[in-house]
Amino acid sequence: MDKKKLGIMEIEPLVCDRYIQDEFSIIGKRGIQRMCGKEKAGGRAEYTRDVKLPGMLYCRILPSPYAHARIKSMSTERAEALPGVRAVLRYDDPELEDKALFGLETKFNAGHLASDGQAFYHGKEELAVTLEQWKQGAGRVLDGVAWWEGHPVGAAVAADTPELAEEALTLIDIEWEELPFLLNPMEALKPGAPLAAPEINSKNNIIRKLKIEHGDVEKGFKEADQVIKFDARRRPYSVADAEPMSDVILWRGDNVEIWAHQQQAYDGKIIFAMKMGLPLNKIKLHVPYQGSQFGGGGNPMMHHTHGVHIISGILSKRTGRPVKTFYNRRDNFYNLSQDADCFTTFKVGFKNDGTITAVKIDNICAKMGQYGIDHFEENTRIPNLLLNYLEANTNIAPAYWFRCEQNHNALCLSLVFEHVADALGMDPTIVALKNDGAEGHDMEYLSKFKKEHGFPDRDSLAEAIELGKKAIDWDKKWHKPGAKVLPNGKLHGMGFTWTHEWDDTRGVSCAGVLMHCDGTVDILSQKSDCGLNAITTHCQIVAEEMGLRLEDVNFRCFEEVGFQMMTPDGSCNLAVDAYVTRNAAREAKQKLLEYATTPIKLIDIEYPPVFPNNYPDDLDVKDSVVYLKADPSKNVPVAEVVKRATLNQGGTQAPIFAWNWHRQGRYGTEKGRHRLCREAYFAEVEVDPGTGGVEVKKIVNINDVGKAISPETCEGQQYGGDYMGIGRALAEEVVYDPKTGVRLNANLLDYKVWTMRDIDTTVNLLLETGMGYGAYGLNGIGECIATVVPGVIGAAIYNAIGEWVDDHPMTPDKVLKAISKAKAKRGDVK
Repeated sequence: MDKKKLGIMEIEPLVCDRYIQDEFSIIGKRGIQRMCGKEKAGGRAEYTRDVKLPGMLYCRILPSPYAHARIKSMSTERAEALPGVRAVLRYDDPELEDKALFGLETKFNAGHLASDGQAFYHGKEELAVTLEQWKQGAGRVLDGVAWWEGHPVGAAVAADTPELAEEALTLIDIEWEELPFLLNPMEALKPGAPLAAPEINSKNNIIRKLKIEHGDVEKGFKEADQVIKFDARRRPYSVADAEPMSDVILWRGDNVEIWAHQQQAYDGKIIFAMKMGLPLNKIKLHVPYQGSQFGGGGNPMMHHTHGVHIISGILSKRTGRPVKTFYNRRDNFYNLSQDADCFTTFKVGFKNDGTITAVKIDNICAKMGQYGIDHFEENTRIPNLLLNYLEANTNIAPAYWFRCEQNHNALCLSLVFEHVADALGMDPTIVALKNDGAEGHDMEYLSKFKKEHGFPDRDSLAEAIELGKKAIDWDKKWHKPGAKVLPNGKLHGMGFTWTHEWDDTRGVSCAGVLMHCDGTVDILSQKSDCGLNAITTHCQIVAEEMGLRLEDVNFRCFEEVGFQMMTPDGSCNLAVDAYVTRNAAREAKQKLLEYATTPIKLIDIEYPPVFPNNYPDDLDVKDSVVYLKADPSKNVPVAEVVKRATLNQGGTQAPIFAWNWHRQGRYGTEKGRHRLCREAYFAEVEVDPGTGGVEVKKIVNINDVGKAISPETCEGQQYGGDYMGIGRALAEEVVYDPKTGVRLNANLLDYKVWTMRDIDTTVNLLLETGMGYGAYGLNGIGECIATVVPGVIGAAIYNAIGEWVDDHPMTPDKVLKAISKAKAKRGDVK
């Protein structure tokens, strides 16, 4: 077969498990208890926030009270004089020079405040802000200019207690110059608008522009039977995570210890080393349990992630004591990532049979957003696509990762398919199947691609839709928009949406497997544990591959051991990391079997092996017992095989140890590395026509995860994603006072977070086609549910009331307006 016709990349990315075994002993089994479960549920797990060291000082950073302001003068004398205050770090301190935060200094992207990756391979980008401008005006750890209310500026105070540090901040005397502010990207782009950040762009409020184009959209519109246009808005929402940001740093002579609260903790160590002029071998990194991150703790540029390291490090060095810098809940809302405020215009052409011929998207976002076109590229056959994307600077909190960087991409895909299906009066599942594909290719092409690369030739979307329809009784319940009023007077709605399942788009990982002389095994690697159950799943993999009992494998991922796994972000966690534990375990098992069949030779004596006159291939391991394949009754516990040869002090053989390194793709969409697994969502809602309230009666998620290592863990992601997604769809929004620029709901009381009590029924279904690029054919699942669910809720609301509410969140007031509009169209307004 001609690989050029298949669009194979020059660098072969398909280092996947192409032929996967049918049966496992531990992998994929239900009822396996989380290894960290008792520790966490019993309150014994230590999180970064819990770390306490002798003599530790507590650091608080001054938050700006204004949305945009400049410090004209500042006196810290009264704060420094307060008993118990040990150090004050000012924004004009010479040691803060050249401490700008801009990631790992890879390709600079001012809009994303870090190396972006998504557009680098297929987009035409225009930066309005240079790297030097960013260093001088935007990336300082402590600045004299505030760009949003709550911006860490001015000074940081280290004191004996948190209360003293907080009190000292109130004693800092500052003369502020209040400056004009902007809260809306559309306002920021108007002629004559004030400058949100003149320090980085003195001409206008544009950060960057991007154009992504495939095919010819104008040609596609001419070929279409119908062309529609519509607008949508997605307002910002917050991470609202459980554990506010903190860190602890202890400077010991020339060495430093860091207790980090980060997803990308090792990146944080690298940045700290760069900025503080330290070699990496002088820094010891600890990563305790993390109280959820949802993407907000991963950005290698945000102040909350790495700026606090710089501040804690300087203060610890000056005082000779450990320093904990910590955020309170309000700080967390100010500075942890929020999603972008986006204004999007769509133009879509399509045939009367549902085939979409062209999609044009014009997207304007505040500070940083997602482009909106990616999922059309990655999982449709649509040949003609055009994105015009613009980032505008405003004076709201930073936007970056939030559970996923694909939120807007997923919503744009949902909206286009929903509007096309509605315009044609078609079942939306039919429109989805009609346009399924990848990178403009149809399903026939993908079938050839799967066969060429050893994947099962299965139609993931068709299977997912079939499962979902049955679970929600779609064929009986789906109806035309606004056509069903329930006996209780509420309006009944059904919704559907889809996209590709998240895969491992990038990542580098390494880990070791060490067998002790008693036959137990340690996995050696460090990674952040954000609640994703990585500890258990990696132990399952090693136990499966080595034939050990699960209780004989341990993984304590909190300390540095010379290996680092891929960070838990981008749904790449297990999809990349599973390769290294699997491959290392296979190598270690081979060494074990060699030990079992190889004599132990000393200078003057030779000990026979446990299985003389046999070869490694004659043996296997099950339940931590080595046995002869031809006669399983001949068996010896693993501990007996290794204890004579690998005793630490008197051993005659090297310990059984293996390590593995793996790179899986580059960051972003890679042409020719087609997404093959799909996900589908169905929703049933009831809308109160009197209040506009929406009650979610049922959600059905179908996720093709390729292979579920731990089904309960996957279902946990589905449950959590449901309530996060519904909250985003119906309630969650960061609200600012238009007169002052102050955030009005920076707490968990006023910020409306959905819980499982707000949902009647969730049905979580896992599809396992083995068509992922990860080990065992697995895909990621951590991000996608919360990202896609808002789209299916919007579709169900439209089906209930017969009018679009394309302004998210879809709060009762917006729903009521849409109901009134629908009545007016029908002419039944009283």
